[in-house]
Amino acid sequence: MARGKSDKRSHQRVDTSKEHYKLPLVWIKLRTSGLNVEVDKILEIACVITDGKLKKLIEGPELVIHQTKDTRDNMGERCEDHRAANGLIEKVTQSTIREKEAEEQVIEFVKRHVSAYTPSLAGNSVYVDLMFLKKYMPDLASLFSHVLVDVSSVNALCQRWFSADKMAPPKEKKHRAIDDIKESIAELKYYKEHVFKSAKSKR
Repeated sequence: MARGKSDKRSHQRVDTSKEHYKLPLVWIKLRTSGLNVEVDKILEIACVITDGKLKKLIEGPELVIHQTKDTRDNMGERCEDHRAANGLIEKVTQSTIREKEAEEQVIEFVKRHVSAYTPSLAGNSVYVDLMFLKKYMPDLASLFSHVLVDVSSVNALCQRWFSADKMAPPKEKKHRAIDDIKESIAELKYYKEHVFKSAKSKR
């Protein structure tokens, strides 16, 4: 697993490798001030790329984005409790990174590793992340295929089609973007190894 170096204050990662990933999945998780894309804003973005078989992984930018006091003050109570508990609100206040700068860093990282492939965006309930990307980071959103890999949909089908012993282990739910991505990848790996398998599989 290749990893970039992390800046302690801004959580920027400096990735110098140029390995290309076959049939890549780009895992992006946003932490936002709420779920209303018209008024709520992106507070944090993290990105990880895996190959299509989930065997190779590289961590990309992990960025906390500065937002105004109005944005922070207008957060819903439940959302604010989660963000305060994990220290994100304080980091948003201290951050000097703006949405455009964060978008450019993630675009550069994605382009470096996907080569000629059009990557699919992946994650849990990833349509919500894509909705915010289209609103606030449209250049980044435009990089992805129209096909989403939504782990939540896989989970919903497995609940309906298979016995309880096929279900993935519970998540820790730390409510930080990079932790959510790692848990989503682990969940999809679990389904790949325990549900999507056959004698002829090329796993």
